[in-house]
Amino acid sequence: MAEFAIPANGMICWRELATRDFEKAKDFYSEMFGWNIEQSKLTPMQYAEIHIGGKAVGGMMPIDENWPGNPQSSWTAYIAVDDANVTAGKIKANGGSMRQEPFDAPGIGRIGLCADPSGANFAIVQFEQPK
Repeated sequence: MAEFAIPANGMICWRELATRDFEKAKDFYSEMFGWNIEQSKLTPMQYAEIHIGGKAVGGMMPIDENWPGNPQSSWTAYIAVDDANVTAGKIKANGGSMRQEPFDAPGIGRIGLCADPSGANFAIVQFEQPK
């Protein structure tokens, strides 16, 4: 498994591609940039981790018929936070919005999907502490 350390609060720590053509995207980025892309061991869903230099830096997942709103393929940057619920409140208090309130992601922690005041999407993640 690739190395991964819990990043400090406020760090951009993960990049994630939601794509309409999962296999083509894996092939494209692997060929273009030499990324090692493999199925995550943390989730049973179809989710490929991106490993660069032995470190997990991002992931890819397919957009399927269960996704609401017929979204286009896109990248999302994740920002590490100490407390997803508190941060969600601060985002709203400062003119941003929550596209999805923080939810539990088994094996990862709590994730919230957000937008800044101009509508630019990003995500927050409160990682589970190692046991």
